[in-house]
Amino acid sequence: MASLHIRPLHLGEITRQKMLFGYWVEPGAIVDAPVIAWYIEGGENKILVDTGGGDPTSQYASRFMPYKREKHQDLENILKSVGITCEEIDIVIVSHLHWDHCAGNKLFRNARIIVQKQELEAARSPFPVQHGYVKELIEGVDYTIISGDTEIEKGITAILTPGHTYGLQGVLVATSKTRYFIASDTIGMFSNLECKPPLIGGIYVDMKLYYETFKRIEKLEAVILPSHDIKIFDKEVY
Repeated sequence: MASLHIRPLHLGEITRQKMLFGYWVEPGAIVDAPVIAWYIEGGENKILVDTGGGDPTSQYASRFMPYKREKHQDLENILKSVGITCEEIDIVIVSHLHWDHCAGNKLFRNARIIVQKQELEAARSPFPVQHGYVKELIEGVDYTIISGDTEIEKGITAILTPGHTYGLQGVLVATSKTRYFIASDTIGMFSNLECKPPLIGGIYVDMKLYYETFKRIEKLEAVILPSHDIKIFDKEVY
């Protein structure tokens, strides 16, 4: 089996109330939370999970301030720094279609862009308060649509984990050392895992589905990688 490993990519920073990442944790507390994509290398395909929030000067980004990104954190630049170009990426797995996870999708002209059917449907017809979806980022992409848990290639499986959104998917990766689960916004911070069951995020569409998802994740017996915790970068590679 290929020796897979995961490289987290720091694509900028959003400043938010902490309780958006952990349900009613420290109301009023403010955190600077990284925007993260994940490059999975060593397998049959070059795979990226999520594509960040895009250009902070874009018109849509003005709705989501405070959000900042340094020049070296531009997705194209950061991929080049690890020896890869957007054109060389074979597969992009989109955890969900909130702006800070999908804004760079159109950069990957040669890749299959994989999204859950439930997620695409929900993103195209969101509730009025679901402001995380941005039509211009979602439309105009040739998606590969899947439904439910799907093996992407040997050692890499997309896992449907609804709750934060209806069609959110995490990614289970079996490296040579252990199994990791890229949890996306199902688990925003490592501190959410200190509770049992884990603490849900402050943004969700269905609390019942969220807790059912936690049961599914527990059965994976994997090390969980949260979506917006700076401690992720304590390691360059997982």
